[in-house]
Amino acid sequence: MSKKAPELTWQDKAILIAIPIVVFTIFILANYFSQDPNVASAFEQQLPKAQVRDGGNVVKVYPQVATDSVSCRLKSRDSSHEYDFVFNITGSDTIRFEIGRLVQFYGEYTHDPKGGKVEAPFKGKSGRMTGWAIYENHRYVPKEEEDAQKNGL
Repeated sequence: MSKKAPELTWQDKAILIAIPIVVFTIFILANYFSQDPNVASAFEQQLPKAQVRDGGNVVKVYPQVATDSVSCRLKSRDSSHEYDFVFNITGSDTIRFEIGRLVQFYGEYTHDPKGGKVEAPFKGKSGRMTGWAIYENHRYVPKEEEDAQKNGL
């Protein structure tokens, strides 16, 4: 003999509808407020330093002066802003930039009147190298992060 489930009251039905709406709203708001700025907004706000997640097309490749980094000039995807991009190769593989190619990154933006400069990877608050770049379908990360991923940490 099976018992019949009790009927839901209008309050129960309202709660079952309200909970997903509240959770969805919290998720959307948290996602909106936790987003990293892009380079154009960091430049407009004249932020002295900011962690940015963005990308752009290579418009100029600078000659490699230092042995620990490669750099280029990027134009934002909407073509509204140009800035320098420096990839520190001390703890990662070398990137060979080509004009017209897309670079995506998570790095540290530093403001200057010429559009600013983004460095990736960079030293995070913990003192460890963090950040990455994606170029030609390859993700470039600091060696210590790559080793941690391989070891399953």
